[in-house]
Amino acid sequence: MLYYLLPSVILMVMVSMMYISKLKLKSYATFLFLACLPAIVISVLSGDSGTDKESYYGWIGNSFNGNSEKVTYEPGFKYLSLLLSYIYPSVYFIIPAIALLTTLILIKSYSNSKYQLLIFTFLLFPYFYFDMTMNGLRYGLSFALVSLAAHQLSKPKKNSFLFFVFALLAVSMQYSSFLMVVLIYLSQVNFKKIHLLFLVVVGYAVVSILDFEYFDNKVDVYNDISRPSGISGLSPLILFFTVFLFNWYLQKKLSWIYFVILGLEILSFLLSLKSYSGLRFQTLMMFTLLIFIAHFQTAQVFRKRLLAVFFMIACLSLSLKMRNFMNEEKFVETPFIPYEFFWERR
Repeated sequence: MLYYLLPSVILMVMVSMMYISKLKLKSYATFLFLACLPAIVISVLSGDSGTDKESYYGWIGNSFNGNSEKVTYEPGFKYLSLLLSYIYPSVYFIIPAIALLTTLILIKSYSNSKYQLLIFTFLLFPYFYFDMTMNGLRYGLSFALVSLAAHQLSKPKKNSFLFFVFALLAVSMQYSSFLMVVLIYLSQVNFKKIHLLFLVVVGYAVVSILDFEYFDNKVDVYNDISRPSGISGLSPLILFFTVFLFNWYLQKKLSWIYFVILGLEILSFLLSLKSYSGLRFQTLMMFTLLIFIAHFQTAQVFRKRLLAVFFMIACLSLSLKMRNFMNEEKFVETPFIPYEFFWERR
């Protein structure tokens, strides 16, 4: 557990010092990379640690060893795996490479201001980072790309074209991110006729490459998994409300889209009482909330003592995530705990 906690603490301390300091930079990407370096080492150099990593060994291996018909997940991730195999055809190279790519995209997306550093460090990183880069590789890369797409619309001069490009890439990595893209588009993009043409092209491309067997497999998987306990969905719901209310306190007034996200989070919780798919959608809504907080609202000046509140939320996130890590040890082949480096692989 220390392997996950220590990098998190180092990141929090470094970002807190940067936020308090009077140093102002045009971009904080290099600083954030250095602050995240211990966590990057843990993620990229990990061995058989990460809930779904055992499954990814088989899926990614099939994508380049002649059994691609057995790979039923999203085409974007499938072709990315195949492309990386031309560099070095080993799952032990491809998985760390994807983890590093996800990390670099996240750093690029959340390093444009000190405010974004806070959101990334205290709200996003504790609950999502290790899960995105060591377990849910597809959703991790997809959500990172949605963040990069959102960044294109948060600039003084919005770049709708790049938004659509990164959004399409995100959806090709995991289809569920389509909901995030729709929420961002409806709330941030002024519709133009050229967008209609582009949407038609994108829609045609998506339908053409859509693998409907993927959805059949998803239904089968969720049917085979027993219904989660009520507390499984309650924990992320509490975390969501904590972040939502704290942000409301800081902003004083929220746009309508935040309450749409809140409603979808509650519906996802209700779904989680019957299916594990609800837990997936809770994760999606939580990340969507963080994207909007980081990219689409004005950073409010607040007293530095409120950093303590950010720190408490980070501790809550870490405790929930560590509890999940500890509870899975007996049920999966590649648990997060105990952690192992790649040279310790069994």
